[in-house]
Amino acid sequence: MADKGAMNGLDGRQRQALAEALARLKREALDGVRRASGEMSTEDAELFRDLGLTGDGALAEAEFERDVAGAGQVRAALLAIVAAERRLAQGDYGLCEDCGESIGFARLEAQPSASRCVRCQDVAERRAGPARFAG
Repeated sequence: MADKGAMNGLDGRQRQALAEALARLKREALDGVRRASGEMSTEDAELFRDLGLTGDGALAEAEFERDVAGAGQVRAALLAIVAAERRLAQGDYGLCEDCGESIGFARLEAQPSASRCVRCQDVAERRAGPARFAG
């Protein structure tokens, strides 16, 4: 049976660099969650004051909406990172989940949690529409 590391086109140095990048992204996402948990930025507070939205209800609603949106984005990012770490441990990292071809080091370096090659990601984004992958 062929070595999956050879099949995905990544050498040991590249796999190590990408594993470190995934670990760093995971730490940064978790740190961001800790820092942002329930705190409204000064800029947000000033904007609400300037717009006359200073009532407790308006601030609470805005904070809730921001937290929900941010939490969803962070959750999705963390899930993608954990899935990439799992693929790395299993030897499937760097292989497109749709076509099975190598994703390529340049794409993984730019987006370490990528699970699709550029071609298949483009197809997935077109099928899902712009709102799903807006970023």
